[in-house]
Amino acid sequence: MGQVMNDEELVLALNEQWNTAYPARDIMALEKILADDWTCIDGSGEVISKIDLLERVRLSPEFLHHHKFDETQLKMFDGAAIITGRLSGIMNDEDGSFDLTQRFMRVFAKRNEEWQAVAAQVTVIDKTKI
Repeated sequence: MGQVMNDEELVLALNEQWNTAYPARDIMALEKILADDWTCIDGSGEVISKIDLLERVRLSPEFLHHHKFDETQLKMFDGAAIITGRLSGIMNDEDGSFDLTQRFMRVFAKRNEEWQAVAAQVTVIDKTKI
């Protein structure tokens, strides 16, 4: 019989699934991770919805290379959790290739005994053309 994960372990596992699904452009995984009412302030300051993000991911070419997520910290609350961290790597877009570093905050909520991401905020720390 498998060991039951506590809420902290469940949120960390969900965050890791997000870290894997996003650069892999795994729409089905992101669809499960993000709540339908998820919102985000992206790195340019635009407010986007779950539908907006999934469409961006679906339409984008492979955009992250040699990336890593680190400096992850978790704060648990009653029915909610906040994860902060850093993403760094090589990003490709219509303007070329960039060395990218971002800070992020992800908010998770427990609804009907299931954890999902409900909000996020991204701050670009460095985006240098290479």
